[in-house]
Amino acid sequence: MSKYSDYTQMMKPRITMLVLVTSYLGFYLGLRSMDQYFFTIEQVLLFVHLMVGTFLTASGAAVLNQVIEKDHDAKMNRTKNRPIPSGRIDWRHALNFGVILSIVGSVYLFQFTNTLTGGLSLLTIILYLFVYTPSKRLSTWNTVIGSIPGALPPLGGWAASTGNLTAPAWILFGILFFWQIPHFMAIAILYAKDYKDGGFKMMPGEYPNSSRTNYHILFFTIALIGTSIGLYTLKVAGIIYAVGAAVLGIGLLAVGVNVIYKQNNANARMLLFASIIYLPLLLLLILFDQ
Repeated sequence: MSKYSDYTQMMKPRITMLVLVTSYLGFYLGLRSMDQYFFTIEQVLLFVHLMVGTFLTASGAAVLNQVIEKDHDAKMNRTKNRPIPSGRIDWRHALNFGVILSIVGSVYLFQFTNTLTGGLSLLTIILYLFVYTPSKRLSTWNTVIGSIPGALPPLGGWAASTGNLTAPAWILFGILFFWQIPHFMAIAILYAKDYKDGGFKMMPGEYPNSSRTNYHILFFTIALIGTSIGLYTLKVAGIIYAVGAAVLGIGLLAVGVNVIYKQNNANARMLLFASIIYLPLLLLLILFDQ
């Protein structure tokens, strides 16, 4: 594997792509809330600046997270072959790379979007690296904690296009926040032993015979359904979206109930798959139903 591939892998392109997509969603809906669309050069340029800055900050945070967790990643089967714990990339070089990406990305957003967007990007990095990352070794609430910075990208997109944060932006935040809990709980069930070996306090690993994981899946999935309908209530999306969101939410809940009824790898894998399918379908509904 080439150095280029290793550095690209450290930037976690799939997660970064999710950040970009949700930032775009916030940007687009922010414009739409003002009865504007991508009709002007200024709007297109602003969007490009948002994508470039967000890509840099998201990638930088991903790299720095792996620098911090390098010793723990080395103990886990699913992460031991990453560039840093495997020794293919020296952690000092990764540190420099991550710092440069994060600083350049934040400054870029401050300079070419607005102060609110730049501030949100900086807040995301701080929460992700200095609150969420250490919490993974301290508390089983780390998934909930980590869902906060994970849900900030659509706020950044909305702020870039409007310069403010109104109720629909917070609904987008809530959707992404609540979605992450069943998604990452499914992953934590599948890799419970691996996380425990790595020193991470994930709920399924710390309480294997407890209903705590089940309660989280049930509560946050129901909250996700209710929050998603909020976009219809606020007139950001129409009835087609509302019906579609309800159907998707009930489907995700049904799969989650299987995990609650019998917590095993097969059902957790189904929940993971359902959550992966749920989010892009919901985002498409939001985008295409006015």
